[in-house]
Amino acid sequence: MYDWNSARMTLQPTKKFKRPMDVVEANIDVTEKLAILEAWEADERALQRAEDEGMGGGEHAHLQKVQAALANLREAQKVTPLEFERDL
Repeated sequence: MYDWNSARMTLQPTKKFKRPMDVVEANIDVTEKLAILEAWEADERALQRAEDEGMGGGEHAHLQKVQAALANLREAQKVTPLEFERDL
């Protein structure tokens, strides 16, 4: 069965979470946390590229906060990026 709420959290993490560490602290599966944070990281990188190309005006990018949350979660779970990708 497809979980629409989980998909929404992954596709639009800022709609559900105010800050990246809220994802780490959420009562959801670690795999979902990683997927949400990695999607958030991709969004932040795209926003940063747009700002670098003079297309700013959106929300301020918080790439470092997302990366810190990912590092925190991976350290707590002892999951490296390559191990996570293999599990998919």
